[in-house]
Amino acid sequence: MMSAGAVGDFTKSLVSDPPSHLWPCATHVCLLWVAKGIEQNFGKEITEWVKALPKDRVIVHDTAVLGRPNVSQMTVDTARTMGAEVVIVTSNPAGSRDVVNACKAVGIAAFGPIWDS
Repeated sequence: MMSAGAVGDFTKSLVSDPPSHLWPCATHVCLLWVAKGIEQNFGKEITEWVKALPKDRVIVHDTAVLGRPNVSQMTVDTARTMGAEVVIVTSNPAGSRDVVNACKAVGIAAFGPIWDS
């Protein structure tokens, strides 16, 4: 499953004419989701979908309830614990940069948006 906001041309095309798949192989995915007011801001449907995922592969940190963590360190720790091959970051420019740099500093491949447009 993929959740995409129709912001730019690429994501608008994904929403208006969704492909049957974006990649052909199955993979093990871990989710570290740090956000404020998760159910209030993302809705009950997405929140329930995430709650149904395997508990050992998902970490949800609601900053409205649990406070603001060191997301860079939390990502590195989670990637190590989960045995992640790569980290994909979706955050604001500063958050993406900080997490990607923290991962790369310890030898974990990490990618985030370029923020060049």
